[in-house]
Amino acid sequence: MDNKTVLMLRLYKNRQAQVGREIGLTYEKVFSNSFDKHIDARMLSFRLVKHLERAGCPRFTFHAFRHTHASILLNAGLPYKEIQTRLGHAKLSMTMDIYSHLSKDNQKNATSFYEKAIEKLKSS
Repeated sequence: MDNKTVLMLRLYKNRQAQVGREIGLTYEKVFSNSFDKHIDARMLSFRLVKHLERAGCPRFTFHAFRHTHASILLNAGLPYKEIQTRLGHAKLSMTMDIYSHLSKDNQKNATSFYEKAIEKLKSS
């Protein structure tokens, strides 16, 4: 995670702890229900859809955030191995199977870069 996200989560957890103390509860988790239990995944998805509708955004899932994250990293030129680690895939082949189609733009850029480099060498 980037430093800004870590800071936001720390601030949120501190605020949650403060509210918990005020009502006599101790919260261990960053995201929990009022009984400090994990929030049901279906409830999170339901809330996401409601927020997206309210904001006038198209409907998508939490998994789309993960896919977008990987796509941005791949298109920024990060190695597949680094993306594999960030996503927690056990095998590099899994990352490549899922995301290799996204690197087509990078392949075009590499070809174009190579062609330009060859032309530059010819004119030298």
